[in-house]
Amino acid sequence: MGVPVTIITGYLGAGKTTLLRRIVAESGESGMRIAIVMNEFGDIAIDSRVVKGKNITMAELAGGCVCCSLSGEFGLAVSELLETVKPEWIVVETTGAAEPAALAYDIKENIPDIMLDSVVTVVDADAMVRFPSLGHTGREQIELADIIIINKADLVPGEALGQVRQAVRKLNGRASVLEAERCGVDTDALFGIARDKPAPAHKTHKVAFSYFDFVSDKGLDHASLIRILETLPAGIYRAKGFARTNQGGFLVNYVAGRLGLEEHPCEKTELVFIGERAGENKESIIRLLESASAP
Repeated sequence: MGVPVTIITGYLGAGKTTLLRRIVAESGESGMRIAIVMNEFGDIAIDSRVVKGKNITMAELAGGCVCCSLSGEFGLAVSELLETVKPEWIVVETTGAAEPAALAYDIKENIPDIMLDSVVTVVDADAMVRFPSLGHTGREQIELADIIIINKADLVPGEALGQVRQAVRKLNGRASVLEAERCGVDTDALFGIARDKPAPAHKTHKVAFSYFDFVSDKGLDHASLIRILETLPAGIYRAKGFARTNQGGFLVNYVAGRLGLEEHPCEKTELVFIGERAGENKESIIRLLESASAP
């Protein structure tokens, strides 16, 4: 039958890594050997540095999309994990721009010794209310899912949450739908689905997003950093990474105008900015960040 694989997908900033952190934390009690393949925008490893746990092995695919430009690297990473770690389960976290149908097809048709157990899609309830136009990628992520987690349910009022639930159900009436705050679900329910829905034929898609990285050994002024992040232009949808300021180290999460900071040890600032017009805004944002050095 092969080693089961769970794909975790969802739009930029929906909460995929938060869900993965929960899976890792809860898997430590079971002792199951889990291998994780993480696909990130940018050349800086962000998510893999906040996902750690007992019996966990990590493989990173950075700087591209696992469902198209990095599909060959994905196959090689899986083969190496199977040979060296012999995992009991593999979890794949895609980028927010991934179209999971191509990855599901790749697993089924091209990679021996593994089998697709389920596709878990994390939906950002807050973003769906504020930006209801999903686009092709967002729709496919929902349509292909076996389990849908409507995350950040606490950020939207009840009537709006009902509209999100209705929109999700319209796109996919067969999936199990869970509602959560910070992906607080029973992670055991995400495994053992034994998906039987066939995967569509493989296709290459054009990634609509570009990205750029910012790295600095200099400490930043905390207030200046917040001001920059809270006034990012519309061309930047997502920013994440680590920031070292005069108030300490922080994990940065910015999604569609909403900023979150979590205390996290770091020796330098490493940020990734993602958006449909990230390249157009690169120089101005880097200039602002470079001028925000702490006195």
